[in-house]
Amino acid sequence: MEKLTPFKIGMIWYYREDYDAILRIMTDSHKLPESFDVWLAEAEQDEDNLKQDGYTVVRTRIDPETFPSWCRSQGLNADFEARMGFANFVVKQSAKSNHTKLI
Repeated sequence: MEKLTPFKIGMIWYYREDYDAILRIMTDSHKLPESFDVWLAEAEQDEDNLKQDGYTVVRTRIDPETFPSWCRSQGLNADFEARMGFANFVVKQSAKSNHTKLI
């Protein structure tokens, strides 16, 4: 029987020291928890649920210094859609760099 490789999923991840800046740069910051501690508790629960469902979770840091530039380069607002797009982009880039071609 062939063992399946776990599906990788990018998960948005913030650092405590960045959270206030994150709230300032996101156009939908009103949808984010007001405190890092609340966000972290929710994120860790979501991460546990994804792992229990068989996913390999790739924590993807959103850097408030560089994220707005990435959004502009993609024609996106700094919002949920962009955060998810960035997390998926990082996972895809990681897969490409780990991929070896068979000749």
